[in-house]
Amino acid sequence: MSDPKRQSWLDWVPLACFFLALAAVVIVLVRDASSSPLDRLTIVVGYVILILLFFFGFMVLFAIARGNIDLSMLLSEAGGGASMSRFQLLLFTIVIAFSLFLIILTSKKLPDIPAGILTLLGISASTYAVSKGIQASNPDMSKPGTKKTVTVEEKRAPGEAKSEVNVTDAPASKDEGSKE
Repeated sequence: MSDPKRQSWLDWVPLACFFLALAAVVIVLVRDASSSPLDRLTIVVGYVILILLFFFGFMVLFAIARGNIDLSMLLSEAGGGASMSRFQLLLFTIVIAFSLFLIILTSKKLPDIPAGILTLLGISASTYAVSKGIQASNPDMSKPGTKKTVTVEEKRAPGEAKSEVNVTDAPASKDEGSKE
């Protein structure tokens, strides 16, 4: 077994990224010495913000790659079923972000974002918020293993009672299918 206190080369990647970001800022400062201090400060602050955003995104991807962040339930509800509202929000966000990235890359300027795109994202986000609100108002809906009573009304002769069926919402285990 390996020593848990022993550091691997992967633990040094964040520090290396920090020094690369620092070197990029120094290069910008040295290379652009002829411009005014306010222009250099504006450029350096812009680069620092860009590098920090990249660094945080890289750290999230790094944690996902190392297994520290579990994505297995990213598109699932608490009960284990798939969530269409989460999938829709994720898909629309990725498509719109990638499209805007390509527009910025080709035109070299920040475009005006059309109202239709913002409306689409707003509808998608509100769909997700409504689904979370429905889950919060009815907590039994998303928890597996909770007992629910379902009343089944059948057409029967007058005076006969209603049938009640108790349903347990539990995930099927592998052993249940083999028992007979």
